[in-house]
Amino acid sequence: MEADRQLILEDARSIQEGLSRIARYAHDAAKSLCTRTEDEDLNGMAEAMEVRETVERLQALSLEVSEEIDAYQERHAC
Repeated sequence: MEADRQLILEDARSIQEGLSRIARYAHDAAKSLCTRTEDEDLNGMAEAMEVRETVERLQALSLEVSEEIDAYQERHAC
């Protein structure tokens, strides 16, 4: 029983870490764009590439977290 509880905690922590990474990537990208906007340091292409890379990273990480949630539900279903 204790091993099951430990596995639940490990799975939940992994999901939480993934969600935190998603939030951090989104926050960092928004902060970077905000700083460039405030400094009027914009050239169009650089911002578009930076945002595109962030969106792609978020999509990949979102899929990874979603798969972890699915596995969590399957393992710990009553």
